[in-house]
Amino acid sequence: MSPRRAFIPSLGMFRKRLRSMKKAFKPVGKQLSWLLRSSAMQQAKRSLAGFFAGLFLSFLYGMTALYVQNYNLRFCFISTTIMALSTAVGMGLSSRVRANVTLMMPMLCTKEGKRFLLFLILTLVMQGPLRNTVENFERAAGSVTCGAELAMNQTRLLMQRAATPLLPVLSKIKEVSRNAYSLAGRVQNLITALTESVCHVSRSLRNVLHFLASIGDVCNDKMGTPYMKCNAVFNEGRGNCMEMLSVFDFLCHIVDGFRPLCGLMRVGEFFCILPSYIADHLKAKLAAPTIAAFNRMKKEFEFNMSASIHFDLDLNRSQSFQEMTQEIMQEVAQEQERFLELTAVLEYVGLFLLLYMYLQAVLYKNSYLHKDDFDNFYITEQFIEMDCKLSRQGRPAVLPLSEREALIYITPCSVRLTDREWVAIGAGLVFLLKHLVVGCVVIGLDLMVFWVFDMVHHQAQGEIVARAPMIVDVEVNGSGYASDIFKDIVTSFDILQRGNITILSKKCLMEPLEPDYMRYLFIGFLYGLAFFLVLVGSYAKRLQRFVCAHYHPQQEKKRILWLRDHMLSQRGSLGKALLRAVARGKADQGHSSVLQTLTRHLPGGATIAGFLGVFDKSCLACGKVMKGKDHPDVYTCATLNCTGSFCMQCFRVMGSICAVCMGPLTFQENSGEQELDSSDEEQVNLWETALTTPQPHFSLSSDQRKLMWRRWSVATGRPMEEHSNKEEQSGSCRRPVKTSPKDFKNMV
Repeated sequence: MSPRRAFIPSLGMFRKRLRSMKKAFKPVGKQLSWLLRSSAMQQAKRSLAGFFAGLFLSFLYGMTALYVQNYNLRFCFISTTIMALSTAVGMGLSSRVRANVTLMMPMLCTKEGKRFLLFLILTLVMQGPLRNTVENFERAAGSVTCGAELAMNQTRLLMQRAATPLLPVLSKIKEVSRNAYSLAGRVQNLITALTESVCHVSRSLRNVLHFLASIGDVCNDKMGTPYMKCNAVFNEGRGNCMEMLSVFDFLCHIVDGFRPLCGLMRVGEFFCILPSYIADHLKAKLAAPTIAAFNRMKKEFEFNMSASIHFDLDLNRSQSFQEMTQEIMQEVAQEQERFLELTAVLEYVGLFLLLYMYLQAVLYKNSYLHKDDFDNFYITEQFIEMDCKLSRQGRPAVLPLSEREALIYITPCSVRLTDREWVAIGAGLVFLLKHLVVGCVVIGLDLMVFWVFDMVHHQAQGEIVARAPMIVDVEVNGSGYASDIFKDIVTSFDILQRGNITILSKKCLMEPLEPDYMRYLFIGFLYGLAFFLVLVGSYAKRLQRFVCAHYHPQQEKKRILWLRDHMLSQRGSLGKALLRAVARGKADQGHSSVLQTLTRHLPGGATIAGFLGVFDKSCLACGKVMKGKDHPDVYTCATLNCTGSFCMQCFRVMGSICAVCMGPLTFQENSGEQELDSSDEEQVNLWETALTTPQPHFSLSSDQRKLMWRRWSVATGRPMEEHSNKEEQSGSCRRPVKTSPKDFKNMV
């Protein structure tokens, strides 16, 4: 058997087995498809979708906080993790959480979303332009501190250069003083030696003088004794004589005449005078000149050296310069710390805003479930279908809406806004304008500060150095200490002439931080987005009702029924008011304008009115001038002898009943039976004609007709059985007109 023939039976067997397997797995496929279509599987799908949606929303929050708002990585990680756990798990396991979070999505486009967006803009403004401004001011403070330190260093250098000419002089003076001191020591030693020699000579002379003085004294003692003895003899002889010759004692004075002879005894005293003469001569001629010579020698070596330097620098400060710079930087750091604290607080505000939005969503849903009048003014598709269904059952229809109702009740997809929505848009624009002004002021301040500092940086690129306008050279010739001193002084002043003082240096030049223009563009984009949200926020707010209606369809039906009943009750009140107005103005045959009055009384007024397109009647209820009898917005009663003419809007509000011929039968002030005057035959006949005349624009229900015939019976005193015969004769029994939901949509 060939291989090909062997292969063909095996292929046929494989096909048979494949068909059998398909037949076996067909029930399994049906079960699997049923399982996928089951409610449990649908719930699992919704839970899984909610779980991933929660993760995605948490991811968006984390990326926004980290890359847009530039928050701390740790805070972003912790807050995003907590939000992911709570949101993802909550949306995955609870339909209520899914409804609340889904309800938050439209709120991002409403007032709450605008607040969150403006908060995001505020954080961007604080972390962008405001932080950039603070950084530029901090750099300016550092530049000022550096400039002050540079000025202090330049002042110290200038002081050193000012003191430089005096330092060499002082060194020379010190050197001269040291040399003079050593010379003075040598001279002092010489003088001491000379003094000792002279003292030795003076001691010898003193001894000689003492000797001469003692010789004189001895000589005087020895040589002066004969003279004294001679005088003593004469004195004694005169005394004895005077004692003996008491009466003739005058004769004793003769002895005194011979006393001069004692002077011959003093001739030897001349030799005693020579030593004293020699001593005085030595003092005068030797001692005094020697002392004077020594004093003159001392004066030759006596000198005074004084060097006075006057350099005054007044620095009135209570602290050092380093402490002052540190305090400046500390104050700048304190101001920056306040800004950083405010930024740190704003990190938590964003998270709390999201929690606040979630709470608002919960409160909105709670109000939706428990308050039928809350945010309930929408004419939805379901409302139109329900109104059409109830109208087919013979109940009064709400649609179409009147002009007044159209200003209050709108469809969710309508472009027109209500008065409340316009007020909300105006308030949002005013608030956004205030926020925009603040943001523009901060951005303008950042740009202005950068522009000023950039101009300073550009203009201060070069260095300003103070140099001497001219250089003066002084040459000192000579030798000696004085020459050296003057040469050093001249050289020192050359340092002042050739030294340069830097007034403006690049060392302390600040480089301003350039603004982030891409962040400015992003902030402008967010402001534009906020403006867009303010305009479309009212439209997005309508989605909140749609979300609640999706999750709570039964409550939506109750709210639709309540809205329908509320509109009917309002129409009933308005209809009664219009019926009263028609009853009061019936005697005047309605309201007439000036033009209608003129065309009515002038000859050929009908022709003029037709040419001008002015109908000769107005609405008896509202007084609106009607365009013509055949106009679709004009209703003219078909009852014979009835003057009722209304606009279609007032006609619908009054319940599609003519207020002139049938109004008194349908409307009563006190909701009770009211007896009518039977003497008014014209009015009674008008009622009877109205009840028996076919009306093309409306049809009465059986209950309404019974009520009207009962009131007619009370007024006329006739039995109610007669009205059935009249109805059969007139053929006034009519069926209600059927309308489709499409017609109701067109009417809305």
